[in-house]
Amino acid sequence: MLARIHIENFAIAEATDVRFERGMNAITGETGAGKSIIVGALELALGGRASAEVVRSGARVAVVEVSFEAPFPAGLREMIVGELGLEWESREPLLLRREISAQGRSRCMIAGQLVNVSDLKRAGDLLADLHGQHEHQSLFHASAQRAALDAYGDYDELLKKYEKSFGAFTSLERRQRDLAEQARDFDKRLDYLTFQIDELEAASPREQELAELESEEARLAHVETLAQAAARAYAILYEGNEDESRTVVAALAEVARELDQIARLDPGMRGLDERISEIQALIHDLSSELRHYVDQCEPDPERLNEVIGRIEAYRRLYRKHSVGSEAELIEILKNLREERDRMNLDERERNEIDEKIGAARKELGGMGEQLFRLRTATAKKFSSEIMKTLAHVGMEKAEFIAEVCKLEEFGPHGADRVEFLLAANVGEGAKPLGSVASGGELSRTMLAIKAALAARGSIPTLVFDEIDAGISGQTAARVGRLMEKLGASHQIICITHHASIAARAGHHLSVRKATHQGRTSMSTIELGEDERVEELARMMGDETQSSEGRKLAKKLMGAA
Repeated sequence: MLARIHIENFAIAEATDVRFERGMNAITGETGAGKSIIVGALELALGGRASAEVVRSGARVAVVEVSFEAPFPAGLREMIVGELGLEWESREPLLLRREISAQGRSRCMIAGQLVNVSDLKRAGDLLADLHGQHEHQSLFHASAQRAALDAYGDYDELLKKYEKSFGAFTSLERRQRDLAEQARDFDKRLDYLTFQIDELEAASPREQELAELESEEARLAHVETLAQAAARAYAILYEGNEDESRTVVAALAEVARELDQIARLDPGMRGLDERISEIQALIHDLSSELRHYVDQCEPDPERLNEVIGRIEAYRRLYRKHSVGSEAELIEILKNLREERDRMNLDERERNEIDEKIGAARKELGGMGEQLFRLRTATAKKFSSEIMKTLAHVGMEKAEFIAEVCKLEEFGPHGADRVEFLLAANVGEGAKPLGSVASGGELSRTMLAIKAALAARGSIPTLVFDEIDAGISGQTAARVGRLMEKLGASHQIICITHHASIAARAGHHLSVRKATHQGRTSMSTIELGEDERVEELARMMGDETQSSEGRKLAKKLMGAA
């Protein structure tokens, strides 16, 4: 249940703490005193919409913090601890906090830990159900009427299964449309992909191959120059040249002999003869490689043309696909193959999807028929309970009908349409709520629906903000007794202008507005028995607090 709400710098509330109790709580006060500010602040703390306009003039931030105590609704701990990963023990009070800055920035907390506003709202929806003074207008919408009937019914698992299957069915239909769209250019696209793939596969690109080809082209194009240079180098090493008959090999042999003589006379120079030997070995190897290279350097115009052709093929593919490496060509080939494979799969899927849609439609039809039967049966029970409650709140002659009409096509929630009809007076045919009901009749109809749903729901706290608008006298007294009855199983918080309703509350709060140093603020006072008598008398118009007014107030408080 809601134990406490702390409001700070919200609208005209500077700093207000409000305490609630189990059962029925009434909030009263003069018009404009700020009663609905409490509900607005509570709605904000439970994840409702917010704007910077709620921040009290001159303040930096508005703060609303609410505290809930056990017992908590089923699924709350699993959502907070299991799904959101927050730390909280269900034996402790649960704090929800919302801050709105003057710039419109929002900060949300659950059990002292930061969360986003959608998660705050998920928790709030499990803890409290708010019914504003204009909410009865939602009853005009077919979706709200269907949701109310389904909340009353006992077929939640079937409905979830149907909605999941409908989602899968619509996905199949979207896929069918996509495939049909793709099929228009299927052959043309497939031919294009096949041509591109064949061209790239024929080229068979290999990483770093272009660099190797360009190197080979340079060698083949200058093979004679390379052979001549290698031959001259070999001649210098072994054969000498025109200006000097002595070869490099002969010169090194002469150097070796001189070093050998030095080593014999000076042992400290013996390392030099070893080093010259190494140089002679290297020169021998080098000359052997040069001789072999000269033998290999033979013109090969056929291979040169082949290399040039492959280089041109690479460069053409580079330009065509706007790439600069073999790796990119390989990646393009991979992507083209994957697209072609997908198209082939799509073609098979296109041939199979009609059958899948037919099977899904048949399954939905069966579940839709079952839902229609269950809704029809539930609607009879629901209508009967609403009429009993309406009779209890002064609409004894009213006829309420929850009508379930079958549709030719199924939708996201079934193959039927739910509509609430009301004949508020004898002799009138039942018509849609929005066209026949007055404000007071709508308020009572809404209350009757909420009473019926409360018995089936697990939300522990129900908040009514002047839902009793448009009623008076004995009817208001009956509404008060109905709320008192609801308070036996739920915590009820009711903002009301009716003394006969406020009198049924076990806990009575009065909202007062005052001006101090040029600023208006509101405060909330818990009323004792004598103060309640005075407040109820005031609500009945006895501003002078006469003995008759007080006597009538006490009578209301003691009424069964």
